[in-house]
This record gives sequence, C-alpha cells and structure tokens, in this order.
Amino acid sequence: MLVAGLLFVSPCLLVLLNSLKTHDEVVRSPLALPTAFQLGSYRYIFTEMAIAGPMLNSFLMSVAVILCLITIGPMAAYSIARRRMATGPILRLFFLVGLAVPFQVIMIPLVKEFMLLGIARTWAALLLHYVSWGLPLCIFIYSAFMTTIPRSLEEAAAIDGCGEFMTFWRIVFPLLKPCTITIVIFWGLWIWNDFIQAFIVMGAEGSQFVFVRLYELLQDRYVKNWSHIFAGVVTLSLPVTILYIVMQRRFVKGLTAGAIK
Repeated sequence: MLVAGLLFVSPCLLVLLNSLKTHDEVVRSPLALPTAFQLGSYRYIFTEMAIAGPMLNSFLMSVAVILCLITIGPMAAYSIARRRMATGPILRLFFLVGLAVPFQVIMIPLVKEFMLLGIARTWAALLLHYVSWGLPLCIFIYSAFMTTIPRSLEEAAAIDGCGEFMTFWRIVFPLLKPCTITIVIFWGLWIWNDFIQAFIVMGAEGSQFVFVRLYELLQDRYVKNWSHIFAGVVTLSLPVTILYIVMQRRFVKGLTAGAIK
C-alpha cells in the first residue's frame, strides 16, 4: 500500500516542485529540486491569466448544480422508494440506465439538441447537462438510503397532521444528511475539475471555467511555459483537495449508507 501510495503521490509532488521553478529549470531538470523557490508563475496566473474570474464561475456553477441535485434527487428518490406507484420499478431502472451511458456516446447529439433549443454555449445548457448527468447517481444513492429509514416515522408524522410534502422536508430529508454530504463533495469535486464536458458544451465560452482557461496555456504549438501550467494545476487542485481531506470520513460514510440493506 505504501508503494502504491507513492506512485499516486509522486506526480503531485513533481507538479508542486516544478511550479516553484522557472521555465528554464523545468525544461533542463524537471526531476530536480528547485535552486530557489520562485512564485512568479503564481503571480502570472492571477494577474495575466486572471484565473480568479473563472474560479468564481466554476464555484457558482458547482453551487447551482448541487442545489438542483439535492433538491430534485431526494424528491425523485422518495417517490420511487416510498410511494406505491406501478411505474416505480420502471422509473428506477430508467434512472439507473443513465449510469451506464458514457458521455462520449451522447456528446454530439447533446450539442445538436442544445442548438435546436437555442441555448447552445450558454450557462443554462451546461447547468441542464450537469444536473441531468448527476441525477441518476443521486437517485441511486438516496433511494438506497431511504430503505433504511423506518416507515413508522412517516406514519407518526401523518398522525400529527403532516402532509406528504411536509413529511418529506421536515422528517425524511434531515435524515438524508450523510447522502447529501456525499453528493455535495462528489459533484462539487467533479464539476470543479471538469474540462471535457464544459469544453464541448460551452465551446469558446468554456474559457469562463477554470480548467478550460488553464487549457489555453497549452494552445501555443511551439512555446509552452510549463512552470505556469504546473502553478495553475496546483492552484486549481488545492481547494478541492482540502475539501476532500476535511470531509473524507463523511464522504465514505455517505457512499456506504444503506449498503447493508
């Protein structure tokens, strides 16, 4: 396990060390320690590249998608898992199929559909895509966890006068906290780190998001400043890395919630 851990950590350490070198040092000796710690690359990505704006856009998109997922996902899962509907098993299977469809299969039809709707290369298109892409996993996690919640709680709420809407939001939803935390961490990390889907759905407008903006540093065919690229990778990876380290126990707990039943 230690050897496997080193294999995963060593590239991260290499990126960090090279972000503190000049471009010439990176090209000349990428595996060596920096002769002197240079912060010029970090200044460049915040001043010349103005990376703070795309970081804010990616954060706002992550928040918007997560709010939609933790609102729509548990309500859909509650209807499938709790309400006695003849279409319940069919709906559950319908959403589960979404987990098996790779993005590469639908990316061209998806772009054409957005063009027909007149929302191509807009924030609305990317938001709709992220939410629809995330709902199958959210419904799967929420519905599995709901099977562990005793129905007697909902029956007691009904006796006290709660309708179905109030029962869900005041009784059931607070009990879904482990799942909700998992959804927040998983999709927050995924949307922040996403490149290919934002690049394809948004096109040139995708540069409003962090990793698409960072990709611009790789566009020059002949000259690439690798120290700037490494500094950008470190800067954009740091927030989500800290979030995961702080919340990793809750993340694992939410993933395994409901697994034993």
